[in-house]
Amino acid sequence: NSDSDEMNENIMKWLALPVEQLDQKEVKETLLSFSSCFHQIELAAQCNYCNWELPVEDGYAMAIPDLSTFRNIIRALQLQIRLKIADGKTDQALKMMSEGMYMGRCIAEGPSIIQSLVGNAIEALMLKEVEEIAQNAQSPNLYWALTSLPNPLIDMRHSLQYEHESIFMAFPQLRTVEKQVLTPEQALQIISDFWNKMGSLTGEGYNVKLKELVPAIWVMANYSDAKKYLADKGYSKERIEKMPAAQTVLIYQKQQYMEISDNMYKWFNIPYYQSRPYIEEAEKQLSNFNVEGLRGNVFTFLLPALYRVVLLQARGERNVAMLRTIEAIRMFAAGHSGQFPENLEKITSVPIPTDPVTGKHFIYNLTDKQNARLEAPVEPGPEENQQRPVYVLSIKQ
Repeated sequence: NSDSDEMNENIMKWLALPVEQLDQKEVKETLLSFSSCFHQIELAAQCNYCNWELPVEDGYAMAIPDLSTFRNIIRALQLQIRLKIADGKTDQALKMMSEGMYMGRCIAEGPSIIQSLVGNAIEALMLKEVEEIAQNAQSPNLYWALTSLPNPLIDMRHSLQYEHESIFMAFPQLRTVEKQVLTPEQALQIISDFWNKMGSLTGEGYNVKLKELVPAIWVMANYSDAKKYLADKGYSKERIEKMPAAQTVLIYQKQQYMEISDNMYKWFNIPYYQSRPYIEEAEKQLSNFNVEGLRGNVFTFLLPALYRVVLLQARGERNVAMLRTIEAIRMFAAGHSGQFPENLEKITSVPIPTDPVTGKHFIYNLTDKQNARLEAPVEPGPEENQQRPVYVLSIKQ
């Protein structure tokens, strides 16, 4: 049972240990219960694509499969790969690794951001095993295998696009709210439906009396700002006065939300190291609209933590770039009697990638003839957010 808490705790504990410290008999007996899962991954890796057939029309309310099961399975596969490496079965380990990476990509083909994030996490776990292989003197050099991986490893643009459109799937009346003249009752009904759905999405309920009052209070709190906003957008005074107050507020909040979200999403097609300061500025602007209480743009609460999403994607790209650099160093050492290069510029047989997070070169220092250090440049932002990989490299004698 891949969902057994005790089994999964054991696997996590074993992954934290060097292979030589494992009770291989116990580990292999545990992994037998995953053999069917491993076989299904092997079969799935022969497919061209994965169709999740999820009800995308449900928008934010779309039911997503329990992704924790996939995390448990991939950790078991990670442990199986380590056993294969320890047994000298590198070819089998590489095959399993490629199957695990394909599994991560297939999970990320789902429409939601959470699926993309889980897929990204699975890719990171599989790339961790490249480190294990690189420490085996008999293992092949993986520079070109890593170079042939898709870039980005997990492309989150499709899930971000789905997230961008989800507001109209959840609240289809918003698509045409500017093009029709609603009665006060119709407009208030749309707002009431919106608050009910918001309550179900966030898990926050409202008592009966408050539930009846919220739409009207929300309209009153935002009506003055809505009229000014629409006037600034070219709506005539006569047109504004003809609309019910509730419809005026709906149009105002919808159009303001679209301006805010468009201003954020547009930067995601630019490399992270170039777009980062602009995304940070857009997030600051977004925080100005997240006002306490009923005054403010409530639609913005539906926006995901977009800055975090693109940062995780860039860090995934950095994992690949650093591993490519390590394999390039191994390639140099293999052709120079086991000697490290004095600096990365000495490596001329293959290109050395830059860091996708900062756009800078990786930091390489030769400690002595048998030891070197490779590290990622410091990321911009608060120190507590730093996840800067550092590798200490040694030539085995």
